[in-house]
Amino acid sequence: MACCTGLLYILCRNGRLGAWGVFQDYYSEHTLAGTSETVLSLLGSMPGLIMTIFSVVTGKLGDSGYKPFLAVGAVFWVASMVGTAFSTKLWHFFITQGILQGTACALVFPLIVALPGQWFLKRRAFAIGIIVAGSSLGGAIGSLILRAMLSALGLRRAMAIYACIDATMLSIAFLLIKERHLPSLPGSVSKKIVWFDRTFLVDPVFWSLGICLLLCIFGYLPPIFYLATFTKAKVPNVTQLNSALPVTILNLSAAVGRTIIGFIADRVGAVNALFCVAVMSGLSQLLVWTFVTNYGGIMGFAVLYGFFCGCAISLSPAVAARLYGPGRLAGLSGLLLLFNIPGNGAGAPVSGAVLRATNNNWTLVAILNGGCQVAGAICLLYARFKRAPKILAVY
Repeated sequence: MACCTGLLYILCRNGRLGAWGVFQDYYSEHTLAGTSETVLSLLGSMPGLIMTIFSVVTGKLGDSGYKPFLAVGAVFWVASMVGTAFSTKLWHFFITQGILQGTACALVFPLIVALPGQWFLKRRAFAIGIIVAGSSLGGAIGSLILRAMLSALGLRRAMAIYACIDATMLSIAFLLIKERHLPSLPGSVSKKIVWFDRTFLVDPVFWSLGICLLLCIFGYLPPIFYLATFTKAKVPNVTQLNSALPVTILNLSAAVGRTIIGFIADRVGAVNALFCVAVMSGLSQLLVWTFVTNYGGIMGFAVLYGFFCGCAISLSPAVAARLYGPGRLAGLSGLLLLFNIPGNGAGAPVSGAVLRATNNNWTLVAILNGGCQVAGAICLLYARFKRAPKILAVY
């Protein structure tokens, strides 16, 4: 029940973020025509940036109870959808799809991802993988439906309909969610919230993991945000629906990948799994995206990259618990989230700036982002062999 409910929550919320490439393509041609790709990608990055910054606070305070935060987050999300329906200027969208959606995600995402920890021990990575796969599944469904609705109904009607759908799904999820807290012993004193554990800062293993996540997340979003635009550049006569289809396939593949990789990680070790997916995600950009020239190749890249690209996010809680134990996870989780800020805030805008400065040199964008992810995998090797020196260790 916990996994299904969490998946439902993330499906209708973060799934809209996974379909940002469709929004960006539509805005560049209609509502916000003339706005640079860099600015539009910055708009798409804002929810992730705000979520990363404020989830630290939500994650700490949420130990007292998840449901109040989930309820407020759901209200913020529906308000952002309704606000988007009536937005007409760029600054309107920065408020509705940027600030409001980012705040909603910050209130919900860290708690939903943490929920499996209350119910699962041996299959924790698998359970978290199913939860986070909801964002990919939502992005897959949303990208197709949104493209069709935006083309047929326009922004206002499409967002109004989606607001009603999301309000219904979030209400169902809120009613089904159940927390599981261990009973407190008589006379026990509640633990003081640890906002900042300085001991991590002097540990090279922490920096090895942190820099790995920074580089992996930095190279993660650009293919998702720009795939629809890339498809139109390589296949000039492609229809609006077919230009959005690779984003759908990428998200579907990501949903499958996060689930399967989570299952495998419980057997080969979360750290080993993170290294492998970071390498494969980077190589798919370096060795596949750089050579794609037709629609079939784009679809193949979407399948391959989608399968591996999002696993760094879903595996990070399990990796942190493996390296430091679940007892220190509360103090560690907030610090690790800070390493996601550069990627969430600047990853896609930097790629947009590169495209603009190089007259749409897609090869350079692929090399930049793929190289970042491979470099992140290399950085993780220190933590891996410091904790488990044997090459074939399950760690």
